[in-house]
Amino acid sequence: MFHHINNVAYATYMEMARTVLLESNGFTALNDEVGHMVVRNEIDYVWQLEYRLEPLDMEIWIESVGRTSYVIAYEMRDDKQVYMRAKTTMVCMDMKRNRPGRLTDDMRALLESLSRD
Repeated sequence: MFHHINNVAYATYMEMARTVLLESNGFTALNDEVGHMVVRNEIDYVWQLEYRLEPLDMEIWIESVGRTSYVIAYEMRDDKQVYMRAKTTMVCMDMKRNRPGRLTDDMRALLESLSRD
């Protein structure tokens, strides 16, 4: 209707990029004991993204790692324009207790290896 990508679609793009990043680096999917849940999404719509056939780049990296959570950062752009900057806060969950759980040393090392630095 407005000739541009709806704001809700960006969360789906972020989910797709996040899944590829984590799974391609050996992060395991949810199991009976440990899960990872989105607790916050922040999206800055920098420029209107119109429908187009040309692909865009989505840069994604781990911005910070805490005891139970980590922040994933994103930037969607082409060679001329940035369209979106965003962040997702993820929490490691103890699924048996349904409460936040500590990241293991292995998880922390993996996440830190995916920082922008």
